[in-house]
Amino acid sequence: MKLLNKISLYYLLFAIPVMVACSFISYNMIFNEVIDNTDERLTKDFEQVKEFLKCDTIISHLSLNREITVIETGEKPVSTTPAFSDTIMYDNYEEEMLPFRVLKANFSTPHHDYLVIVGKVYLESEDLVDGIVTSVVIMFVLLIAGFFVINIFVAKRVMKPFNKTLSSLDNYDLSKASEIKFEDSSTKEFKKLNDALNKMTDKIFKDYQNQKQFAENASHEMQTPLAVIKNKIELLIQSKSISEVDMEMIQSIYNSANKLSQLNKTLLLLAKIENRQFAEVKEVNFEQLFEKTLNNYLDIIQQKQISLTKHYNSDVSVKMNPILADVLIGNIIQNAIRHNINGGTIEINLTPKSLTVSNTGNDLKVNADEMFQRFRKSEQSADSVGLGMALIKQVCDINKFSISYRFENKLHIITINF
Repeated sequence: MKLLNKISLYYLLFAIPVMVACSFISYNMIFNEVIDNTDERLTKDFEQVKEFLKCDTIISHLSLNREITVIETGEKPVSTTPAFSDTIMYDNYEEEMLPFRVLKANFSTPHHDYLVIVGKVYLESEDLVDGIVTSVVIMFVLLIAGFFVINIFVAKRVMKPFNKTLSSLDNYDLSKASEIKFEDSSTKEFKKLNDALNKMTDKIFKDYQNQKQFAENASHEMQTPLAVIKNKIELLIQSKSISEVDMEMIQSIYNSANKLSQLNKTLLLLAKIENRQFAEVKEVNFEQLFEKTLNNYLDIIQQKQISLTKHYNSDVSVKMNPILADVLIGNIIQNAIRHNINGGTIEINLTPKSLTVSNTGNDLKVNADEMFQRFRKSEQSADSVGLGMALIKQVCDINKFSISYRFENKLHIITINF
């Protein structure tokens, strides 16, 4: 939910109970005022009737338009205090039954005793409720309309610098831009926000450049002595004066140097992927890429007597960086071969929506959920650096592919949804 909509919602949540409470209070105040006013009018009429009766005129029964009725009772009253009540009576003018406010009181003269009944029509409660409800509904509609108009005005005018700041952040590419500048704003809070974002993005870009340069320099500097070590070892291996025991030690050193070189290259590749240095995107034909990659590993597949099964959906193309596509498919095939068994199987299922590669292998010795972690391996293989699955996961994350791994029925299964 947008900020302005959320603020408007809070205003409405506050306004609704306030308006209901105010309507209830207004109803009671108006209704009580109507009753008080009617009682005052009834009292005045009663006083006038009393003045008339003091003339001691003999009246057995007097009725004036159903509003004033005087009845001679012939009995001394117990109380002469006026009593007010509500009733419904027929009104001759309106020609319908209407609510009346009635005053009843006993009055005595030296020679006669009377019961005086004075009635007045007051505002019907239904009309009162209808009027209040109508006014509340009108106020509520006007309030919502006002919120809506203010929301549009604020969104277009006041929030315009904030929206431009968000747009600049959305379009900012760390690997392409050296810095980002936000427009000046007359709003103090937005100005402070832009200043803070400028400082933050400048620092992020500098850190990114330093990290990128460090990774490249470290990789280059490490590869040079590693290459020298490997060359020297190769020369020692070719020497005829080395004993068999020394040869095994030298071979172990050579394998470790190869593993270190492979580790260095893989870590550099991971750093480049995380820094989004592979920005170019093209349509990559996965069927052709699989055939090319499998052809490179055909000798190893035949050597391990692995049975290969392929199910391709014709012309499956995926939009991604070609280099990362090579990395993805290459590592999947390498893992399927390296962690397979002699006489095992590899099955590839490729559709426009997904890719599934399964291969036979030894039982899984770690949690399947941990296989995408760096340096996490099912077995401590001498020729594995434990970064293959992490590299596959990183490529999928960059391209927003979903990936899953499971081990069932002696099969290691990787599924990628494009």
